[in-house]
Amino acid sequence: MAGKRIDSLTDHTVQMVRKAHLNGELELNAAVDDVAVRAATVLAEKGYWMWLFQAATEDLTAWQDLHGDYWIVDPNNGSIWECDT
Repeated sequence: MAGKRIDSLTDHTVQMVRKAHLNGELELNAAVDDVAVRAATVLAEKGYWMWLFQAATEDLTAWQDLHGDYWIVDPNNGSIWECDT
């Protein structure tokens, strides 16, 4: 089922974003989807499989951890920092 956008996934965890990408289910023509997939890869490599995707720009993504805290991920350099709420 190619051509899905990340927003159309029913599960927005790192695990499911990565799975959908590896299965070729995502359409990465939109820059924000590409950034989100690259950020999910960074988080997966660090073991943050259950973080939830929240939003993306063309450069950064926002994710929520299991404690309800929000984090910004830069997939270009692998930086992760807590977002003030």
